[in-house]
Amino acid sequence: METILADAIAVAKEEASEVKTVRVDIFDIPEAMASDYMKDRETVAVAAEAVMKPYCVTVKRETLDPAEGESIVGYHINGEVLMSVNLDPFEVPVMKVALQRDALKEYILAANDLTEDMLATLK
Repeated sequence: METILADAIAVAKEEASEVKTVRVDIFDIPEAMASDYMKDRETVAVAAEAVMKPYCVTVKRETLDPAEGESIVGYHINGEVLMSVNLDPFEVPVMKVALQRDALKEYILAANDLTEDMLATLK
């Protein structure tokens, strides 16, 4: 039984290493999915910027943490980060669904532990 499992693991590792990938930011995306991922990433990035602009004096696309890759970052008037979202393979699909459900603003606020009431006090 152990040899069957060991053989299955070896085959799975070999197949996984054969998957061609494309580097997007700091992430390796399977080549077959890269085009859709990059399109979705750009769509949610632009939408996230639009959500942040009414609340932030500056919105930038930048890397805050090299281990997390590129983000959309909104700054408060005092120069501190008010809100941000990562543009990684985990967040992009979630933001895409939120955008499709017209709930991206709510998602971004929740991801940053913010509420509409909190933002209203900042104005």
